[in-house]
Amino acid sequence: MADDPRFDVGLLDVSDASRFLGIARSTLSRWVTGYGGVAAPLIHTLPSANSQARVTFISLVEAWVLDALRKAGVNPSKIPPALARLATEFGREHVLVAPNLATDGIDVLWDFSRTSEGEGLMDARTGQMVMREIVEDYLRYVSWASDNYPNLLRLRSCEPSDVIIDPYRAFGQPLFQASRTRVRDVANMLAAGEDPQVVADEHGVSINDVRTAARILLGRAA
Repeated sequence: MADDPRFDVGLLDVSDASRFLGIARSTLSRWVTGYGGVAAPLIHTLPSANSQARVTFISLVEAWVLDALRKAGVNPSKIPPALARLATEFGREHVLVAPNLATDGIDVLWDFSRTSEGEGLMDARTGQMVMREIVEDYLRYVSWASDNYPNLLRLRSCEPSDVIIDPYRAFGQPLFQASRTRVRDVANMLAAGEDPQVVADEHGVSINDVRTAARILLGRAA
């Protein structure tokens, strides 16, 4: 997908991406680099030499969906050959962001886990319907464009604040939906010592939104 900001513009570094997605930094790092440097990376990011902000919009959605699969009982360290199978079935490289992952994709993963190559992919206690329900729940936070690739991600970790990542607005930085204010701008004012209510008034956000910015980016209450 050449010249598409969803795929080729770095938005966040791994640390900030982990905070906004609610995924442990160590876990996201493994997905970015591959397990032990032996397996291929599980998500598509920019080369580290290009920028510290190597996580693209598509990277973020891939990580979000991979976290759903992990919660559904898939072992990420065993998933590379399964992703290759999905790529063959779907006819696309970025299979984790396919809109039919929760339906056809789960069927492919389930069947693959029953082969010798897929041994260890699934938790033995996981049921196919439970997997589907968990992935569908995660995919409610993703919106797709007409080309069947994502164009918006809502951040569940920021709830009850409504925070989105739109690759076509604010250079893809996380925004409070109602005010279009960047979460980072709110956190920066707090970090500079401003009173939370002053920050809220300055940016046209609620005090709860200010608390969200503090919790996600500063790791403290406002």
